[in-house]
Amino acid sequence: MGRIFACLWICSFLEPHSFVAFAQRNAYDEAAEKYQNKQYQDALSLAQEALRDDSENPTKLHLYGQVLAATDQFSLAEETLRKAVLLAPDQAAFEYDLGALLHQERKYAHAVPVLKRAVELDPENLTARMMLARSYVFSYHELQLPNFTELTLEQLNYIVKKNPQFPRVHHHIALVYINSGQPEKAVPELNTELRYDPANSQARLELGETLLKLNQYHKATEELLLAAKQAPQVPDIQFALAKAYKSEDHTAEALDAARKCVELNPQFANGHYLLGVLYRDSNQPELARQQFELFQQLKNTSAPSQ
Repeated sequence: MGRIFACLWICSFLEPHSFVAFAQRNAYDEAAEKYQNKQYQDALSLAQEALRDDSENPTKLHLYGQVLAATDQFSLAEETLRKAVLLAPDQAAFEYDLGALLHQERKYAHAVPVLKRAVELDPENLTARMMLARSYVFSYHELQLPNFTELTLEQLNYIVKKNPQFPRVHHHIALVYINSGQPEKAVPELNTELRYDPANSQARLELGETLLKLNQYHKATEELLLAAKQAPQVPDIQFALAKAYKSEDHTAEALDAARKCVELNPQFANGHYLLGVLYRDSNQPELARQQFELFQQLKNTSAPSQ
């Protein structure tokens, strides 16, 4: 009763328009608190209430956009965040959250200019730089930026200078080198990534596959065996391990890995093909034929219709 009385006493001194503003400030603050506590549904109604008579307030629009994104209303979230950015173009957080949403939606070409602006406004936002680097790579075919490799490495190398242990930054640098046909440069980056994060099985897979390309078969097998222990349910690791064993002429081990690969993912066409090759090389023609037929069926099924 005491808190209610105090609230009524305070409100009695406010003009009607001041009372509305007071209530709106409360709604915004409560919405922000609910959002921070991941109580998104509660935050949604409060954020809507805060905007009801103040729909052009960029700060309230920004919060509403964040809540919409958290409740998977991506289209409306994007529209709301764009409005906040338009009303307050100097706010780094607004640009970043819009860019992060576009990145999450895999709208990488649209994310590039937004994240570039976020980085311009806040150069120390390393997460924004990481998203921008990824967006350069994933939007390559759409944007056709001739210097996308340099643009990507510019962002990633900046992150390394500021924080060499930033999650997955060395992994991403390695992927740039792999995709640009420089596997020898990828190896030290992947080793660095694994020194900081030994549990990164994807980086270990990339390392194993890169060592295979460099004809370092024994080292590749060692890394892929570690990756298989870390992530035993990942078919790509078993596939790469089968290739590594095959390169070392360890046919029995290669067969075992290839069988595990297609057991984990029966729709993996290349896994069936490799298994067929291994059966053929081990003089098991009927089993080889079955695998080659499965490979062809899967390839035909996945082929785009004319």
